[in-house]
Amino acid sequence: MEKLPSNKYIWEISYPIILGMLAQNVINVTDVAFLGRVGEVELGASAIGGLFYIVIFMLGLGFGSGAQILMARRNGEKNYAQIGSIMDHSLYFLVGMAVFIFFSIQFIAPSILGTLISSPAVYAKTMDFLHYRIIGLVFAFIIVIFRSFYIAITRTLWITLTAVIMAVVNVILAYGLIFGKLGFPMMGIAGAGLASSIAEAFAAIVFIIVTLRQKDLKKYCL
Repeated sequence: MEKLPSNKYIWEISYPIILGMLAQNVINVTDVAFLGRVGEVELGASAIGGLFYIVIFMLGLGFGSGAQILMARRNGEKNYAQIGSIMDHSLYFLVGMAVFIFFSIQFIAPSILGTLISSPAVYAKTMDFLHYRIIGLVFAFIIVIFRSFYIAITRTLWITLTAVIMAVVNVILAYGLIFGKLGFPMMGIAGAGLASSIAEAFAAIVFIIVTLRQKDLKKYCL
């Protein structure tokens, strides 16, 4: 009879996944915490802009979950080469989707948010936030597929590393760019959006570097 995984082993695999899923929420909480000190308009605009971004982000997350299931199945079958193929195709698709959404949002967002937001001031600040925040969508989708890959092969420790890096970078840059501290220009709510996008870029780059430096991952044909 095959030995069942222990609770400790299950926890070691699952807690980095939990932290990784919380990372996006940590970014939103950081924006709220800082922008609450700027003004009520900025606070409301960041909440609306953040929710708008999360709705779009869920498109990539759903696709990443499907890719994760396929890669996990191939890992169980020890068909490692197929994992790399799924990873590559998923990455190309998600990056293409992110670029398409990025350009589409430039035309769609003003009409959608203009209808939903009655306050001109809140609307203007929301657009300022999204102008920089939506750039991070490409990097967020890259993070999604790398998380799916590492979950599928049960190496979730790297998910914890990137989640921590993303949270720390976001806090530092948000503080600097919102309030004009640490030598950064004071950008207000636009700085919050830019800080979040840069933090996602950092996490995506770390995932790529870590993956390329692990020689034992070559069996996945990445």
